[in-house]
Amino acid sequence: MDILLTTPINKTHYCVPSLGLGYLVSALRKSGFYSVSIMVPEGGHLDYKRFTEILKQNNPRVLGIQCFSLDVSVINEMLKIAKGINPNVITIIGGPHPTAVPENVFYEFRNLDFAIKGEAEISLPLLLKMILRDNVSSFGNIPGLIYREGNKTLINPSEVIKDLDSLDIVAWDLMDPRRYSEQVQGAFYRDLPVAPIVTSRGCPYECTFCSNKISMGRTLRLRSIEKVIEEIESLKHDYQVREIQILDDNFTINKKRTLHFCREMKSKDLKMHIAFPNGIRLDTLDEDILLALKDAGAYSITVGIESGSQRILNHMKKSLTLSLIKEKVSLIKKYGFEINAFFIIGYPEETKDDIEKTIKFAKELPLDVAHFSCFLPLPGTDITQELLKNRILKHIDYSELFYSKVPFSPKNISKKELKRLQRKAFLSFFLRARILIGLMSRLKSYRHLISILKRAKDYILSKG
Repeated sequence: MDILLTTPINKTHYCVPSLGLGYLVSALRKSGFYSVSIMVPEGGHLDYKRFTEILKQNNPRVLGIQCFSLDVSVINEMLKIAKGINPNVITIIGGPHPTAVPENVFYEFRNLDFAIKGEAEISLPLLLKMILRDNVSSFGNIPGLIYREGNKTLINPSEVIKDLDSLDIVAWDLMDPRRYSEQVQGAFYRDLPVAPIVTSRGCPYECTFCSNKISMGRTLRLRSIEKVIEEIESLKHDYQVREIQILDDNFTINKKRTLHFCREMKSKDLKMHIAFPNGIRLDTLDEDILLALKDAGAYSITVGIESGSQRILNHMKKSLTLSLIKEKVSLIKKYGFEINAFFIIGYPEETKDDIEKTIKFAKELPLDVAHFSCFLPLPGTDITQELLKNRILKHIDYSELFYSKVPFSPKNISKKELKRLQRKAFLSFFLRARILIGLMSRLKSYRHLISILKRAKDYILSKG
């Protein structure tokens, strides 16, 4: 095998196909690299033993790993294993972490040869043409490449892919949705198999805590609805997929395009369940869009509310008001959608009173599920940069960047107290008859129940 791509070994509570790796395989195939594969967890997550076995069996010339900040220590161990098996294997990382802090990659990762900043569908094939075909001229022409010359780290300017339709669709043949379990991203589903898709990249909004615009840029780029429908048809007919999870941050930002999508889903008679587990902006929703989405098969909408304090919403640059949130959530419920919401506990400017307002606000809204994540100081985000600049945050402990952990607490709130408040938010929201009955009605199997209980355990029992 020439090229093996993989996600990190991790302990998150969902196991879904990696769209990033799927797009990379398609780009590599388009460039003539056919001996390429994706290391797919079978029914769960990889462990080091299985990772080692697969490397020994396949002996790839190149190992590429998708890198999130949470996984820095894990990826270091994976790189160590890979070089121990074959010292000549070429190791590459890409994804949100090297994009956010490209200058640090060779300090943070031993046994690393290259990294890529930003989108890699153009960069990775160019790099591999050079190093696998012994045609190394100048790495300086490869967009977003992070490499070494002597002791110097060089970082090339990244390049945004303007026309998303120029990309071939995800290599689903290497990530058959039928091989994945009930551990879906949004926790709940209507029917299996489930497949995630993205129809856009980039985000023009200014939310201070979000890393999306670092990875994908501020310019919103849209796939044509024709290409999106083509992918959904393939998933339905070739892989018997019954539910689509759309992972866009801004799917409904363009009303005309959203309505076009809904019409095409109906005209093609695709009859798919549709969910939005990654969040839809509330201020983009109206009755026309909600009615059309419902008619097209959508049943679940997740929204990013984040706080019940207007002062904190303003500091986050959410461009939302509490009154608008109430209005739009009620509108979503009017059309019979399941509503999930994201909240942040422990944002840097918060007081205990602000957090109590968030807990109260979440319980007042007609939500079905609420996710109360402790604030995560993700590298490169506006708020994290501010905290580091002002020495409020001395360093980031990447291993703590998980929703049930407490990597940071605001002034006058201890980490122990913040974890207590997160538990209070979780328990006071979910230990209500309406919520519990609703959750039980959405369970599909014993394994699904166990998956949900594992998530709940992190909220309740984790020490943060």
